Amino acid sequence: MSIIDRDVESIVNTITDYIDRNRLEEAVKLFDSLDPPKAMDIVIRLNSDERRKLFASSSLNNLVDVLARLPDEFVYEIASVKGVDDMAKIIIRLPIDETADVLLKLPSKMRIEILRLLPSELLSDVLKVMKFPPESVGGIMTTQIPIFDKSTSVGETIDLYIQKNRLGLYDRHSYIYVIDGERKLIGRIDIKTLLTKPREARLDTIVEKIDMYVDPFSDREEAAKIAIAYDLIEIPVVDMDGRLLGIVTLDDILDVVVSEHTEDLLKYGGLIETIKGSYIAISPIKLAIKRAPMLIYLYLMNIITGGITAVYEDVIQRIALLAAFLPMLADNSGNIGSQATALILRGLITGEIKLSRSDLAKILLKEFITVGIMLMFLAPLSFIIGFSISYITKWSLEYAIAVASIVTIALIASCYVSDIIGSLLPILLVKMKVDPAVASAPVVTSIGDIITVLVYFTIASLIFRL
Repeated sequence: MSIIDRDVESIVNTITDYIDRNRLEEAVKLFDSLDPPKAMDIVIRLNSDERRKLFASSSLNNLVDVLARLPDEFVYEIASVKGVDDMAKIIIRLPIDETADVLLKLPSKMRIEILRLLPSELLSDVLKVMKFPPESVGGIMTTQIPIFDKSTSVGETIDLYIQKNRLGLYDRHSYIYVIDGERKLIGRIDIKTLLTKPREARLDTIVEKIDMYVDPFSDREEAAKIAIAYDLIEIPVVDMDGRLLGIVTLDDILDVVVSEHTEDLLKYGGLIETIKGSYIAISPIKLAIKRAPMLIYLYLMNIITGGITAVYEDVIQRIALLAAFLPMLADNSGNIGSQATALILRGLITGEIKLSRSDLAKILLKEFITVGIMLMFLAPLSFIIGFSISYITKWSLEYAIAVASIVTIALIASCYVSDIIGSLLPILLVKMKVDPAVASAPVVTSIGDIITVLVYFTIASLIFRL
C-alpha cells in the first residue's frame, strides 16, 4: 500500500509521533507526499502546536489547491508562521477568486500587508473581486479568462491565446469570450470549435450568442441554480451595462452547491449560525455558542406546551392514562411536519416550487391527500393501540373506546395541522425574505407539540365532558 492510500488516522498518528520525538524532517517528508485533499484532512486533525511546526518546515505545496477551503484560523496560522512575504508567494499561485477568499480569511492589517506585495496587475484583479460580497456571484467569479474583440481574426486569436495560456495568464475555462469596443459581451466560442474555423474569419461571424448570464451582486446560489437548470459549465458575469466582468466556472458552481447544501442542512438541524470550516477543527466553545441560541429558543417555546398541559391538569388527574399517549402523538405530528418542511425546502431550493397561487394550491391539495393516505394506516393502528392499553388498564369497554377515540381523533387533527404548517412555513419565510432553511426540524417539531397538546386535551375534555 502506498503512502497516499494509507488511512488518515494512521498518518495523523505517525506525524504526531514524529513531531513528539523531534523527528520533524520525517514528519514533513510524510506530509509533503500527500495529495491536497488528504493533506487538508491531516492538518485539521493536528493540534495547533503540531500544525505550526509542520507549517514552518513544509513548502505547503500540497495545501495550495485547498487553501481557500481551510478554516479561517488555519489560514491565519499559515500566514503567521510563514510571514507575509511567503504568504504572498503562495497566494500568487491561486486563481483570482480563491486569492480573494484567502485574503478575506486574514485580519485586515495582515491582508493589507500581503496586498502591497502582490504584482500590480494581479492586485488590480483581486481588488475587483474583493469589492463584491463573499456570498455574491462577484465574490466567486474568475476574471482571468480569454477575452477578444469581435473584429479579431481566428488566426490572431489562436496565436495570442496560445501565447497567454503558456504564460499562465488564464484560469480554468472552456470558452473564448467575444466583446465589442465597449467591452459589452457579444457571445462565446468553444475552443475546439475555434480551432476548426478558417484563420481569416472574424470572431463576430462565428460567435455563439449567450442567453444566460448573471450580474455580480446576485446571490451565488442563483448562479448554481441557473447552471443546474440549463446544464452549463460556465456562466458569464456582466454588469448593469452588459460589460463582461468574468465567469463562474464549474468548480465554483460545485463548491457553491456543496456549501449551500451544508448551510441549509445545518440550519434545518437548528443551528442559527452555520459552522464554517471543519467540524473536527472547531473548538467546543465555538460549537456550543453556535448551538445554544436555538436550544434556548426551543426551551422557551416548550413553556407554551407546559402551560397548556397545566391548564388541563384536572383532565390528567381524572384520566391519568391520557398522559401515556401524549409523547407518541407529539412525536408523530412533529415528524410529519418535519417531513413536509424538508420536501418543500427541497423544492424551493431547487427552484421546482414557485411562489405562485397555483403552486401553493397544488402543495395544499397534495399534502392534504398525502396525509389522508398515511392516516389510512396510522389511524387504525392508533385506535388499536389506544384501545388495547386502555382496556387492559381498566377492563372497561366503554372507557377503552373513549380513550382510543380521543387518541385517534387527536392524531388525525394534529397530523393535518402539523403537515400544513410544515408545508407553509418555508413559503411564508421566503415571502418575508427570510432564509426558508431556518424553518428547522426542531422549530417545526415544537410547533407540532403545541398543536398536539392543545388538540388532544380539548378533544378529551369534550368527549369526557370535563
